[in-house]
Amino acid sequence: MPRLLAVVVAALVVVPSAGAAWKQISTVGVDNTMQPAVLRTGAGTELAAYSDRRSTLKVWSSAKGDVTVATGLLSVGKPALVQLPAGPIELYAPATTAGFALQGVLRWESANDGASWSGPFKTGSPNLGDVEAAAVRKDGAPMFSQDSTLGVTVYQGLNGETSHLVFSGCCGYAESLAVDTNDFAQIAFWSNANAFPNLFVYEGLDGSGAQAGPGRSFGQPQTAPRDDDVPLVADGAGRTFMGWAGGYPTATSFVVNAFQGGNLGYSAIAAGGAFSGGDPHMALAVDPANRLWAVWTQGGSVHARRSRSAAHHFGASSAGGLGGATAYQLAAIALGDGRVDAFVDTGSTIVHQAFLPALTVKATRTAAGVLDDGFGVPGATLKGGGHTVKTNAKGKASLAVFKRHTRIAVSAAGYLNTAFTRP
Repeated sequence: MPRLLAVVVAALVVVPSAGAAWKQISTVGVDNTMQPAVLRTGAGTELAAYSDRRSTLKVWSSAKGDVTVATGLLSVGKPALVQLPAGPIELYAPATTAGFALQGVLRWESANDGASWSGPFKTGSPNLGDVEAAAVRKDGAPMFSQDSTLGVTVYQGLNGETSHLVFSGCCGYAESLAVDTNDFAQIAFWSNANAFPNLFVYEGLDGSGAQAGPGRSFGQPQTAPRDDDVPLVADGAGRTFMGWAGGYPTATSFVVNAFQGGNLGYSAIAAGGAFSGGDPHMALAVDPANRLWAVWTQGGSVHARRSRSAAHHFGASSAGGLGGATAYQLAAIALGDGRVDAFVDTGSTIVHQAFLPALTVKATRTAAGVLDDGFGVPGATLKGGGHTVKTNAKGKASLAVFKRHTRIAVSAAGYLNTAFTRP
């Protein structure tokens, strides 16, 4: 009796044309350092804030389209967005108003899901450096951060009433903030300071926003700075995830760390292979069902993989080519319907595209399993050679009706289609 050969069939990566799939959201010119600040509101609306670094501050809304927050400013930089537990949305941006009436980090507020904005209001930061990150404490107190040659500073309170230098080396860059379900605040950034030379740094913060204990570093000295973004996100189950790029002298992996209560539990590789230029630009996003998306740039495309296992492992990759454009900045929003929306700064415009999770097929000569991050997908349709079958509750289906070497298309609601050849 011949031995059944188990064949793992990877999901077919679909690379849609950039012109058909990517949609521009920016209505003013942007430079290649303008990473959009993104937020999924409690109502499910997507918001992406950005500026032209001259006079105009904008928010794109999936519900309302283009919204002008402020114009006629004397200066404006990179903004950050948060939503308070009571519902208002806060936008923090470094700006100077006409006549220098206000200067530093200013706050605008929306009480109608980002459709219109009031402000600006003065905050405790007089600095005009980009607002790199923002988060919200469980009591509703916002936090935002800026970095400079003095280090990384975290401001806490609606108007940044308290501030702490949480990293005093020169320099820390591209920080992200996250607050877990136990109100433990954390920050992650890239450093080229002597204490952490060209490394990714993770720190816990105390109740006031000050550094709580020593930082922990990851990676190896890099020849190129990773100063676009160091992603850090918290889910609804007490976990926080940090992304960083490993490898030397060029990146060879996109690694995701999983922390709980400030302790590193485990790490997983979300992507590997050959990276060049500024790749991988990295983003992490968590959806309302605590599914984690890892999104990155590689080989002229944006790639996305979803984890249903809290980053113990990831499903197959979806990808979208950029049509020859270069990705300089990347952000992502995990949507309630299971997709992820990726936002890319191409150097002059900001575009976005939503990605479906991809399927993996594991097939023998007699049966196939259709999987999402190792979990069986029930009700998936397998079609080929004039025959159709569906997977059972465990995501498995018999291949008895298909002739050997038949090309079989696989589809399931909410997933990118794939295909395999029966062994």
